[in-house]
Amino acid sequence: MNLRNKKTLAVGVLVIGIALLAFNLFRNENEPVVYKMALVDRGDILSYVSATGTVNPLNTVEIGSQVTGIIKNIYVDFNSTVKEGEPLAEVDPAPFRAKVEQTQAELKKAQADTELSRNTMRANEELYEKRLISKQEYEDSRVKYSSSIAALEQAKAEIAISRSELSNTTIRSPIDGIVMSKKVNIGQAVATAQSSIPLFVVAENLSSINVVAHVSEADIGKLSYDQEAVFTVDAYPAQTFEGKVSQIRNEPITTNNVVTYDVVVLVDNRELKLKPGMTAEVRILVAHKQDVLRVPRAALRFIPPPSASIEESSKELDSTSAVWTVLQNQKLKAVPVTTGTSDDAFTEILNGDLKEGRNVIVELMRKNESGSESLGSILPKPKRF
Repeated sequence: MNLRNKKTLAVGVLVIGIALLAFNLFRNENEPVVYKMALVDRGDILSYVSATGTVNPLNTVEIGSQVTGIIKNIYVDFNSTVKEGEPLAEVDPAPFRAKVEQTQAELKKAQADTELSRNTMRANEELYEKRLISKQEYEDSRVKYSSSIAALEQAKAEIAISRSELSNTTIRSPIDGIVMSKKVNIGQAVATAQSSIPLFVVAENLSSINVVAHVSEADIGKLSYDQEAVFTVDAYPAQTFEGKVSQIRNEPITTNNVVTYDVVVLVDNRELKLKPGMTAEVRILVAHKQDVLRVPRAALRFIPPPSASIEESSKELDSTSAVWTVLQNQKLKAVPVTTGTSDDAFTEILNGDLKEGRNVIVELMRKNESGSESLGSILPKPKRF
């Protein structure tokens, strides 16, 4: 097939496609349609803000070693329950005991030197008063005594430091809690906490936990303290957990040009089902309207098709929210309304000529031999009149 024949075939296919599309549109406009209706009623509306969050302990403490040495003993494991001050591990204390003994010996020597220099100074003071030694000799003995006192104080400080280091060879928990992480083994060399990774991570009692939810900037203004929240986790898909908003943090977090704020939900976890790190799908209740006039949200999204017969006054409708009703003469009439709170299914009606029990259109249906079929995906989306 040459190039000219290929072009001719392509044009022919395009013309047939356009003709079929025009035929379908014409058929859809001329086939009978029915409207799916819903009643305006009164009921409750619960509006939620949805967010994704993470389960976290109320408080965690990273624990390292305050001395450098070799781990001799480990007293806990993952999930061990510990009390404040309870030992977690021990660094080999032998070198530190030796240092304590050394500083004790240095202290005794400093005490002896101080005693000797004090006696020498007193003797020289008597000799100087009798003019048996020079003033210079007397002043030298006073200086030596002052130096010996300073050396004694330094020896006392050294022994206090060595005893503290010996005490710190036992690594203890600073809080009551549960060992979440253990990154140390017997025989491992450890350094001071300032220059090494944490050896243990201890979380406070997990009977109460936090869920830190990431709320978008568009929704953060709806939140306030003590609002009720519900959430689910993948581990228990059929169970809903409850909590309350305890903190709304002001620090913005920007990820891929999306700004969110962390909102903390306090949760009772006495059954210990929730574990740190779980992903939570959170819904925070921001409004609860009781016994209000409401319509299905679909009614506010309905747009009449081009073939519909529109009541004259409805053609002047601007961008105001409206629902549509069917008059006795089968014409469609728009009823402007002022909307309030919405949830997943309903929207509150604050004002408008709309009474409880009235029918409103929620969807356009096409009637055929087999029944009614939705036209939502078939009809074009015209602008309101």
